Amino acid sequence: MKKINIILFVLFLICGMAGLSFAQTAQAAVAKKVKVKTEVVTGKITAIDMANNTIVVNEGKAGTEKTITVDPKVISSLSANEEVKVSVKEGSNTAVSLKKIVRKTTSTKK
Repeated sequence: MKKINIILFVLFLICGMAGLSFAQTAQAAVAKKVKVKTEVVTGKITAIDMANNTIVVNEGKAGTEKTITVDPKVISSLSANEEVKVSVKEGSNTAVSLKKIVRKTTSTKK
């Protein structure tokens, strides 16, 4: 009877260790984040459409205009002619992040 108890104990121990090893691999898989590919658009805001939550950004050097969908909370703090740097999901027009660009003005004192 002692031998059967020892064998059962060892089997339960082995099964428990196997279950733990599978749980660790599942956690490692969850920990890996899927990176979203982004495209950066930099330029001045030429138009704001509050109804559709979109802005139109004129890229300075390229001279092209791009319509970008922005979070309603963010769009309320924007105004026309502001310079912005917008990260957009590649293949879409949805903004991932938006930063206002503040240009430092140099003044000469006499």
